[in-house]
Amino acid sequence: MTKSLGLLWLVVFISLAGFGITTIPFPIVVEQMGASDFWKTFGGAGVFSLFQLVATPFWGRCSDAWGRKPILVFSLAGSVLAYLWLAYAPSLESLLVSRAFGGIMSGNLAAAFAYATDVTEPKDRAKGLGIVASAFGVGFAIGPALGGFLGTIGGEASLHWPGLASAALSLLALVGTMIWLPESLPESLRRPFGRASQAGQPTNSSLGEDAGQTSEQAPTKKKSMFDTLFSRPVLLGLVGTSLIVAVAAGTMQSVYQFWARDLFGYSLVEVGLHFTVFALLSAVGQAGLIGPLTRRFGERPIAIASVIGVVIGLVLFATAVNPLMVWLAIGVFGLANGLYLPAISSLVSFEADPRSRGSVMGAFNASSSAGRIIGPALSGPVYFKLGPAAPFVMSAGLTALGAILLVVARAKSR
Repeated sequence: MTKSLGLLWLVVFISLAGFGITTIPFPIVVEQMGASDFWKTFGGAGVFSLFQLVATPFWGRCSDAWGRKPILVFSLAGSVLAYLWLAYAPSLESLLVSRAFGGIMSGNLAAAFAYATDVTEPKDRAKGLGIVASAFGVGFAIGPALGGFLGTIGGEASLHWPGLASAALSLLALVGTMIWLPESLPESLRRPFGRASQAGQPTNSSLGEDAGQTSEQAPTKKKSMFDTLFSRPVLLGLVGTSLIVAVAAGTMQSVYQFWARDLFGYSLVEVGLHFTVFALLSAVGQAGLIGPLTRRFGERPIAIASVIGVVIGLVLFATAVNPLMVWLAIGVFGLANGLYLPAISSLVSFEADPRSRGSVMGAFNASSSAGRIIGPALSGPVYFKLGPAAPFVMSAGLTALGAILLVVARAKSR
């Protein structure tokens, strides 16, 4: 289990580092290409997340049918092509299409999280998911710092060198996955297309010798991902909260380059450093704090507290008037986000049947992608028309509603 998680962590880390490298210069590059206020923020994170949203449930379902490893390999190969395209895109339209293709290939996150749940025991699931989620934080810590530097080679913001560096990292992750990462989903637990999920059905060992039929002989009822969600109001509540928190994160990350430049005169290199610190603090929460805290308090209280922390961080961004307040906002927002993702991911996994877990985790990750679509779509017009504080105030209000929704959702917590 430890070795598999370590290898999966490395794969996710390399993938997210590549994405982080291109994130910092992207909004400024599209601004230089004459993009409108909407496309300045939506063109990068929004387009990427839109197509990630479309692809994530599909990749999750494919991982239930064929195993986790083939999906990871195929999508990483596609990511290599997407970043090469990004590096040589000659126009705004080509740049946006390359970002869309990259979003499709990044839908493998459902398979990655399902892999983590495959190789962890329920009592260690939050810790295991936290370890994997920390790869997002560490990868996104190293990526933006490199992106701020590579994106300003030659003086003007550019995606040429960031795209090439990201393609090289994705190629490294692809080779590592093919050679060293073992498959985590046994064939007996796979669910080929056309076979119904056996949600809630007991295993042979739990039936006992007098049960009269095996689990294979038991009748099955075909249930889609949406049937599973709508039959479990708790899952709907968790997915809804994930959507709202992702709107806040997407808003902050898509508008931050303009906010930092316009209010405080920060360069892309300095913005990359800010994202690095934010991501490192998220990694501390995901890998270092989540395990002890969930063992002590349970996943649900930690998830609620982390959402409240997100609200506080957004308020600090909205009211920042000096660099000290900027760093304080980064610290609170980063730690809260780091604790939130593994806690709520664990709650979602406890509510899902093992044979449908890939699909359910796909829906969960799709809700996060939807939030990262809505956030960038709103943040550009709101920022440039209503002022620098407006996107953060809007996100803080929405996230407060998410906290209420999470309090109402009575999810399983150890």
